[in-house]
Amino acid sequence: MGLSLAQEMAARGYRVLGTGRRAPADLPPDHPLDTYLQADLSRPDEVAAVADWALAQTGGRIDVAVLNAGLGYYRPLTAESATDIAQVLRVNLDAPLQLAHALRPALAGGALGLVGSVAHRSAAGMPVYAASKGALDGFGRALAEEWRGDVRVRVLHPGPVATGMSERAGRPRNLMDSLFLSPRAVAIALLDALLARRGPDRQVISFLRVGRGLLIRGLTAGGR
Repeated sequence: MGLSLAQEMAARGYRVLGTGRRAPADLPPDHPLDTYLQADLSRPDEVAAVADWALAQTGGRIDVAVLNAGLGYYRPLTAESATDIAQVLRVNLDAPLQLAHALRPALAGGALGLVGSVAHRSAAGMPVYAASKGALDGFGRALAEEWRGDVRVRVLHPGPVATGMSERAGRPRNLMDSLFLSPRAVAIALLDALLARRGPDRQVISFLRVGRGLLIRGLTAGGR
């Protein structure tokens, strides 16, 4: 979903910086990134490097930051290893917390989006992932209150998205996969929610909301 978010932000006129685990040569040819840093957010030293890089690239002024990285495994807790549990918690919770802390001065007057998932309300078969997203939800709501009036913080929980993450996590495909939302549609809804001046700190991006947003967008474009 990161690619769709970057494309949508670029379409709205933003200069977009991105990070990820893949090498720069492996980025899709249609990526809109102005600059890119390869980084593994399960490594604390690389999280710090991402923050330093972002501040240097932006001159210490960030209008919008979307922390979207996610990792999880579809398996019972008894099948997890201590190493994998720690890795999931570092990527899904520790890294966003540390990045928010480091980027706080640059975000004054801007917006911070923390991207959760359906797992914030539990996810059968992914207990560690669900725990990390539940904790991220609590962190984001507390931060929204703490930074209110200076930085707009939104915790955004999209429904199931057709990104391939489910398969990479080891979840068997079933009929529900046909209902997964497109990454582009979800990216539009996420950014609409994040960039709106008014709205709740915590928002669930439901099927209905995504469909309504696309309909309004289509009607607006058709009227021009």
